[in-house]
Amino acid sequence: MDEKKKKSRVVFIAGGIALVVVLLAVTTYGLKATSTVGFCTSCHEMKAHAEELQYSTHAKDKDGNETRCSDCHIPSGYGPRYLSVKIYSGVKDLYVHFREAPESINRAGEQLVARRFLDDANCLRCHEDLYKDAKGEADVSREGRLAHDAYLGKNGQARSNCAGCHINIAHLPDFDRRLDVNTEFAERIQKQEEYR
Repeated sequence: MDEKKKKSRVVFIAGGIALVVVLLAVTTYGLKATSTVGFCTSCHEMKAHAEELQYSTHAKDKDGNETRCSDCHIPSGYGPRYLSVKIYSGVKDLYVHFREAPESINRAGEQLVARRFLDDANCLRCHEDLYKDAKGEADVSREGRLAHDAYLGKNGQARSNCAGCHINIAHLPDFDRRLDVNTEFAERIQKQEEYR
């Protein structure tokens, strides 16, 4: 092979490597930037969710850090599941942002879809011992122990993931505020709404 062809091959390979490095850096930056609370709540339709979270028991994680949207709604790591959830959620949220009015969003219907995208591994990062509260201080109720036994396969098989049983723990739409189990959460939100 002559010298000119060798040089062009080296330049081509070096250019390809540089392009791949730049694409990986831009992709990594984009994935991190679109997972921040500021980005998630920059759209008007997400404001209600962010406000509800502030008054929930899940506003802070077990270490006292502010809970971010991605802590619950995006799987950890950068594998295929992470990418598929990021892409699906991003496309869906863009569609809703540009094609639907916030007041026309059916939150009851959205809850069912959203629960499918809550990865149990995200819950288990804080709730390591399913028989204690997140801080490891208090025991769960008898019903909670039985449900968690089923989840862990000790007395049958659970039919649901964490979010299937634990609804309204971080977000509480108006139509669910009337439920007895949500009384305390609803009162915290109500007090804040009264002071506005």
